[in-house]
Amino acid sequence: MGHGLSEDLRWRVIEAWRKKKLSTKQLAAQFGIGEATVKRWRKRFLATKSVKPLPRGGGMPRKIKPEQEPIVAALVQAHPDWSEDRYAEHLALHHDIHVSPSGAGRVIRRLGYSVKKRRSSPKSVTVQTLLPDGTSTSKKSETLPFRVWFLWTRPARTSR
Repeated sequence: MGHGLSEDLRWRVIEAWRKKKLSTKQLAAQFGIGEATVKRWRKRFLATKSVKPLPRGGGMPRKIKPEQEPIVAALVQAHPDWSEDRYAEHLALHHDIHVSPSGAGRVIRRLGYSVKKRRSSPKSVTVQTLLPDGTSTSKKSETLPFRVWFLWTRPARTSR
């Protein structure tokens, strides 16, 4: 959703409509806005004598209320190494606060903390394999002559 246009522009459109008696289509073309916008502003002006934009919607209410945030803060201080999943699970089981892991993470970041996003996974281990004669399977890189390297790095042709 875009930002509202300036109140100055709104008043100029209304004044042009009232004084010059221009049509909706002419006003839209003159000011570079949509016809539906002109109609909305004119309707709002006739109803309220104002062209101020309406307030924006509020969205979804927060699952963790401001009075519950100290519970989350104490939990983060007691267990700083937990993941967002673990915080959400603990809040649901022990405090009857049902929130998604990302919702818990938003509250924790709003309180000024940071958390792990997922559980730690063990480090991957690469085992070196040996051939039956005891030699390694890994090959040593060879330095290529400049001429061959240049042929490989030349940009591809785009036209034929």
